Amino acid sequence: MTLIIGTKCCDGIVIGSDRKIQRGGETSYANKIFEFNVGGKILFAAEGLTGIRDDFFYLFNSAIESRRAIDTLYEVKLLVEDIIANLSERYAERVQETSPVGVLMGGLENLTQGPALVYYVHGVGYGEQVAFRCSGHGGEYAYSVAKFLCGPHICQNLETKEVARRIAYAILWVSEEVDSTVGGLPSVVMMKNNDQNVSYLEDEGLRKIEETVKEHRRDLPKMFGLCNE
Repeated sequence: MTLIIGTKCCDGIVIGSDRKIQRGGETSYANKIFEFNVGGKILFAAEGLTGIRDDFFYLFNSAIESRRAIDTLYEVKLLVEDIIANLSERYAERVQETSPVGVLMGGLENLTQGPALVYYVHGVGYGEQVAFRCSGHGGEYAYSVAKFLCGPHICQNLETKEVARRIAYAILWVSEEVDSTVGGLPSVVMMKNNDQNVSYLEDEGLRKIEETVKEHRRDLPKMFGLCNE
C-alpha cells in the first residue's frame, strides 16, 4: 500500500515515496526509502503488503552479509530478482495476488562510480532498467499527473532538484484525498551521476509543495477554464 516514483534525469536519479504505513490495523508514518551499502550506496523503495516488504529487506540484508563482494548495480539487481521471485512464489496464492511485492532500486552503475541508474524488479522476479516508473497502490491514480510532470521524455532534460519537486507534487496530489492508503509528507531522494552521496528534499520545502497542491485542488475548475464567466 504505497506510491513510489523513480526517474532518470540528465544529472542523476530521483526516487520518491509516500510515508504512510498500515500494519496490523494501525497507521503510522515513516521513511520508506532505504539505503544499503554494498560497497557503494543503493537506494530501495518496495511496494506491496507491509509484512512481505519487511521480509524482503531482511532477506536482502542477510544475503549481502553472507555474499562475496559485489561490483556492479546489475549484480545487485540479480540478487534482488531471486529474493522477490521466492517471496512471490511463497505468498502469491496465500494473499491472492500474483505480484505481492515489487522493488524500485537505484545506484551508480559500478556502485562507486558511473551513471546513476534505476531498476524496477517486478513481483515475478524480473528486473529491468527504467527511465520512469510510477507504481504501488497509488500508482494508477498518480500516473496521469506524474507522466506530464516527470515522464521519461521530460526528465531526461531536467536536473534532479527540479524533478524531485515534481515527484513530490505528484505524490502529494494523490495523498489521502485521492488514495487513502497513500499519505504523509513524501520522502524524495536524489543521487547524482558519479557521486554515491544522496540528498533528500527537506520537510520545509515539501510543506510548501503541499500547500501548492491544496491550492490547485481548490482552484482546479478555474485553472482548466471550466468556470462560468
